[in-house]
Amino acid sequence: MELYVPPDAPVTDPESALVGQLAALSRVLVGFTARTLAGLDTELTLSQYRTLVLLAARGPLRTVDLATALAVHPSTTTRTCDRLVRRGLVARRQGTTDRRVAWLTLTGAGRDLVGEVVRGRTERIRDLVQAADAVHLATGTDLIGTLVAAAGEPTEDTWWRTWADSAHREDGA
Repeated sequence: MELYVPPDAPVTDPESALVGQLAALSRVLVGFTARTLAGLDTELTLSQYRTLVLLAARGPLRTVDLATALAVHPSTTTRTCDRLVRRGLVARRQGTTDRRVAWLTLTGAGRDLVGEVVRGRTERIRDLVQAADAVHLATGTDLIGTLVAAAGEPTEDTWWRTWADSAHREDGA
């Protein structure tokens, strides 16, 4: 699967157009989450927040299962959770049948933080939908494209062109 679309390759088929629009929209949504986190003054990284979201969605998890869900090495999950435990957002409990197994759960503070971020992100999405007057659009591609434009995010095609050009800017060309 090729992730990079050369800047001079026009997108002509509907599937590629939809994929491009969804990729651009994903940048918008990640930005909403990052801005919501920044507004809460939490000093939480997006990967730490993703850990909290998975624990909120899936309940108590073993470290190895959380690492699998995050697609990272278990030692990375352990370090991330150590930080979250110190901040009072995650609790680590030993298993009752196997004391070698640690179960990770959200604390009340962790649950509250995830809820606050989700509510803030949802409000930003609602504002975007209203600003784009997107409720009346006919197709999913039109809807997504309008939301991306309303958020001020470049299309996927434009984004990749800019990305390709950034290598030249870095070299001073």
